Amino acid sequence: MAEHNAQEREDAFIQVFLDILKDSFGENLLSVMLYGSYVSGNFVKGVSDINVLIILGEPDSGQLRTFGKSAGRFMRRRRITPLVITRPEFNNSADVFPMEYFDIKEQNRVIFGVDETGSLSLTRKNLRHQVEDRLRGELASLRQLVIASRGKKRVLRRYLNMWAGSVNSVLRAMLRLKKSITVPSGREEVLAEIKTAFGVDTAPFSELNRLRGGSKIDPSSVSDRILESLAGLIRVVDTIKL
Repeated sequence: MAEHNAQEREDAFIQVFLDILKDSFGENLLSVMLYGSYVSGNFVKGVSDINVLIILGEPDSGQLRTFGKSAGRFMRRRRITPLVITRPEFNNSADVFPMEYFDIKEQNRVIFGVDETGSLSLTRKNLRHQVEDRLRGELASLRQLVIASRGKKRVLRRYLNMWAGSVNSVLRAMLRLKKSITVPSGREEVLAEIKTAFGVDTAPFSELNRLRGGSKIDPSSVSDRILESLAGLIRVVDTIKL
């Protein structure tokens, strides 16, 4: 009974948001899909964002403003991150965002329209370039957070909690560079596969997951070890030839 009630509450939230979308975009709204941790089962309430792909027929700034006014407070409260894109933009950007699109194609929940991922053309070559780009970006970002924390562990812990969500998608994408691997959805399963496939120490990322879950772990030690692991992952990806 409790599980049934929880599902009803989830469906109620989705319907409210969908009604706002329909009112804002009308017939220009073609498809709405949930993706990311909310669909994969890795969602952490109060920490994770709810990712929503919103596909339109045509770009319309007026409709975007209407949507912002109607949904802004609701999205902040629910931690909803909308990706608004037209159908041509979605289809033509597969070579630029293969990492995100692989994830969306593999796991999504259509709440309006149809699954638009069937027409995407995704290649592992484009994926390799984006994975390397994102890993280098994550490395630079984490270094900046360490600096910004000014040696205060409480602040660094908060920064690591915010930063952690983005790195899991990069690790999942890295596994897709190996044809023989079926990418698991669980964070720890992904880390185990990364260690086996590429020989990189992923224990620091497991510590990050525990820290994110509330464990009392020294955030300075975690960040130092993750920086080393990220550098190792970059070296591995840089040598992959497709």
